[in-house]
Amino acid sequence: MLASRQGNRMRARPKPLAGRKVVLVVAHHGYREEELAEPLALLTREGAEVQIASSSLGPASGMGGGRCDPQRLYSAVDVSSVDALVFVGGTGAAEYFDDRTAQRLVREAVTAGKLVGAMCFASSILANAGVLEGKPATGYPSREAHLRARGARYTGEPVAIAGRIVTGRGPEDAGAFAGALLAALS
Repeated sequence: MLASRQGNRMRARPKPLAGRKVVLVVAHHGYREEELAEPLALLTREGAEVQIASSSLGPASGMGGGRCDPQRLYSAVDVSSVDALVFVGGTGAAEYFDDRTAQRLVREAVTAGKLVGAMCFASSILANAGVLEGKPATGYPSREAHLRARGARYTGEPVAIAGRIVTGRGPEDAGAFAGALLAALS
């Protein structure tokens, strides 16, 4: 009996996100490190294949001096081949505010029923793509007026969920945002 219990404890638990593909899009300069690190760590630990995308394949720089190495260009993302498209926040997310390719990717993902996420400043990317109109959303407090002007129902909460769209408020909420992404993908 003891050997049986030990054998059960030693078996690896199934990874709930095995086979899931997630793209985290960062600004090439000025992404928020914890808003990348927490979702990346949690989703990877739970079995998802996570890739970082940006506007350049060179090292991307965070607001706090951190660096990451994007594996693909965001403009090369094929929405049909991923389960989730997530925009990481930070002041650098403004790079994508008026970017037609980013907006097209967001609209394609929403239309295809994919999980779409954005955190902090990046919530404005979703608003500009027109997918937050009439929906609860959150983002960095300085983005509230913009989100409201684009039709979102700004909540100011750490995380807002509107169907397959998840938005997060700011860096202090990165863990809650990551948890919401995990729950939506599970």
